[in-house]
Amino acid sequence: METETTIALSDLPERYAFLDPASSRKDNEHRLVKARSAIVVVASDWLGRIFVLDAWAGRCSTDALIERIFRTHEMWKLRVFGIEANAMQELFFEAVQRDARLRGKPLPLRAVHQPTHVTKDWRIRTVLQPLVAGGRLFLREDMLELRTELTAFPLSPVKDLVDALASAVKLVPRRSTRRETDQEVEKLLDYLRKTGAPPAVIEEVVRRKRFNTTRWRMG
Repeated sequence: METETTIALSDLPERYAFLDPASSRKDNEHRLVKARSAIVVVASDWLGRIFVLDAWAGRCSTDALIERIFRTHEMWKLRVFGIEANAMQELFFEAVQRDARLRGKPLPLRAVHQPTHVTKDWRIRTVLQPLVAGGRLFLREDMLELRTELTAFPLSPVKDLVDALASAVKLVPRRSTRRETDQEVEKLLDYLRKTGAPPAVIEEVVRRKRFNTTRWRMG
């Protein structure tokens, strides 16, 4: 059963994106085919919840993909834009860096070298399973393709978006758990009481731990 939560976009200022610039690969009949590229944008809150802001996958030219990178950053004002840079994909990463310099439009790029000693499915599962199990992964209601990939994983051969999602999540710095945060707040309040802080100051500390809301759909 799906549940809903609400949070304001303004409360998610730290946003991270990941791009897998898919290269050609062989299908089951050994024909060379163009795999899909995928971009996923995520943000987290102080509770460690992950909200998927954008999810796109498609086949397009290199020029069109670079344009989408710039549009994605302009839309979401990203903290980090990770691009997979394994093997030949590093050439694409360098091309995007060069393009950004020529345009005079800096991008918060980060080259991401995926580990080669573990399988893709294992890498995805270890990142996303704790989020899903803990009810901390949230998708918008209209993200049907990503939702389908998550539901079918790992049985479906199509996992472009779910792979990009896991990689985007890994870019998010680790935050304190809710229990850790509550303990920190309690220590601060205890210190304020012992030092004779006015009640208004203590109330302000508590108030700042609350946040405004808008609607999202849980994945």
